[in-house]
Amino acid sequence: MAFALIRPESRPLIDAARTPDARPVDADRFATVLRSDFERWSRWALGLGGFALAIGGAFVAAGMIEAVRMLGGSPAAVDLVVIAIAVVVGLGGVAILVALWWSGRKILSAASWWLRLPYTAGGRQRRAGGWIRARTVNFEPRVFLRLVTAALALLLAVGGIALFIRDLTGGVTSMTAASVVVGVIALVAGIGQLGGVMRLVSGLSEADPLWVRVRSAFVRR
Repeated sequence: MAFALIRPESRPLIDAARTPDARPVDADRFATVLRSDFERWSRWALGLGGFALAIGGAFVAAGMIEAVRMLGGSPAAVDLVVIAIAVVVGLGGVAILVALWWSGRKILSAASWWLRLPYTAGGRQRRAGGWIRARTVNFEPRVFLRLVTAALALLLAVGGIALFIRDLTGGVTSMTAASVVVGVIALVAGIGQLGGVMRLVSGLSEADPLWVRVRSAFVRR
């Protein structure tokens, strides 16, 4: 079966979210289908591949451009070919990451809405177990792995941006531009992954009576 950013069975559920015809009785089943779509191993693997392409392409392209500039003179034909290939590879990786973010946002926005519906419109009681579920979801393998890769991406971002700042004060090198480009890509990718998990946790937190009371207190203010 061909890979799809959004499975065909998920599209009607996304369209049905936030409509007057949405029924709380369907919410749990629909949310499960949408979560299964988002948490696919294939989506995570594609994101990992896209990240590697984006980072690798950006690193080579920025590094080569800066090295040619620092050496002076005209770039050789092979330099231009390598830079062009690296740019295409990097942009391809970025395109994959953007497509995954866009589709993941659509899926999780709908899933989060369906997770809330039984409590906001169906009269379901919030119980202490909701507090536990909203936190233990982070340790489910498919979610936990996304948290791990998001943390690693953010660590790479810190390293890349730190090298850039160091070079600004200690002297620019051929790796200065490459480090900041890699840092920015890693930062955005890490935030994107964390944002997806937070959106899922936000929907599950509707079952947490403590969180709802805290949120309501701030809303009233």
